Amino acid sequence: MDFANLLITALRALAKNKVRSILTSVGIVIGVSSVIVMIGIGQSASIAVEERVSTYGKNAMEIASYHNLLTENDSSYIKNNLPQVQYSSIIITKSNIQINYKDRALMSALYGVENDYFKMKIWPLFSGRYFADMEIETHERVVIIGSTVMREIFLYEEPIGKIVIINSVPFKVIGVLSELGQSFGGKDFDNVVIMPYGTVQRKIEGNRKIDRIYVSVYSEQQLDETIEYIQDYLHRVHRIPQDVNEFRITTSKERLEMAEYISKTLAMLLAGIASISLFVGGVGIMNIMLVSVSERTREIGIRMAIGAKRRDILSQFLIESITLSGLGGIIGILLGLFFYYIITYIVDWPYIFSFTSVIISFLFSCAVGIFFGYYPAKKASDLKPIEALRYE
Repeated sequence: MDFANLLITALRALAKNKVRSILTSVGIVIGVSSVIVMIGIGQSASIAVEERVSTYGKNAMEIASYHNLLTENDSSYIKNNLPQVQYSSIIITKSNIQINYKDRALMSALYGVENDYFKMKIWPLFSGRYFADMEIETHERVVIIGSTVMREIFLYEEPIGKIVIINSVPFKVIGVLSELGQSFGGKDFDNVVIMPYGTVQRKIEGNRKIDRIYVSVYSEQQLDETIEYIQDYLHRVHRIPQDVNEFRITTSKERLEMAEYISKTLAMLLAGIASISLFVGGVGIMNIMLVSVSERTREIGIRMAIGAKRRDILSQFLIESITLSGLGGIIGILLGLFFYYIITYIVDWPYIFSFTSVIISFLFSCAVGIFFGYYPAKKASDLKPIEALRYE
């Protein structure tokens, strides 16, 4: 028997019990579609994570001190004496601060920065303007707000030029930032109020403390050299021994690598869990093929009696098993791609079609058919013709 005849025979045998064949394939369909969805989500999550981390700043680093030793002089020296530094900004943060406008109030994150902060984060304005140099130097009471603050506080009003109250101090809104969205942990990047760092020091905090310094260099190759130079400078100026870990410098590259590792590990874990259903589907195929062998024992005996060889019987039942799992794999791939698209559309992640994952999923589903179908097929081929003909 050639392959074409074996395939036709397999399809006819499966068509005789349509409902049973469909139910048997459900496990394969669920398994393959789950694997497709999980692999796709893992790839999309990696891209989304990279985009989120990129908002931290390209070729950027964050400098912090465990005991708040950083000063404005440190920031000024780094900005003016290191030629490889492209942008630099002092950062002062306050996690929860209430902003009031008329009868509305909202708890937001407060940032005190310099204008280079927006350049590093590549954070354009939705409306209004950035801080003027004079406003930063004279610590003016002006703020730039995130899109969440605009929606929650101002509703349908135009915020530019309006006065908001923060810490019982009036501030003028001069700009609204474009929307960034949320982190994977649910943090709203747009629920922020940003003002000149000196204004935060004098009008909000009442001290000259600096939380962090953001720095970005022109190229990734300059990161390691710049980190080493800044570490050496800070330890020397603040008279901290070199072996004391006082200053913490984190780069955007390190954050990206960590985020990618987490997302890939999670994707592999989810795909592994999803593949369990493929195993369950394979057990279902083995079970139904064993039933099929029992039901068609006389048919097997007749085929052997008229000249069919053992390899013909083995091939016939093996092809039935592969056809069953292969069709289930195709349906699973189509459903998986569809649900993957729906998920990425809902969460606003990039949709990435991976031809490799589709081929691997299909081949894996066929492999399940071969693995779990071999035993029933072997059992059928080992039947003796006379005993098969006598079977009731």
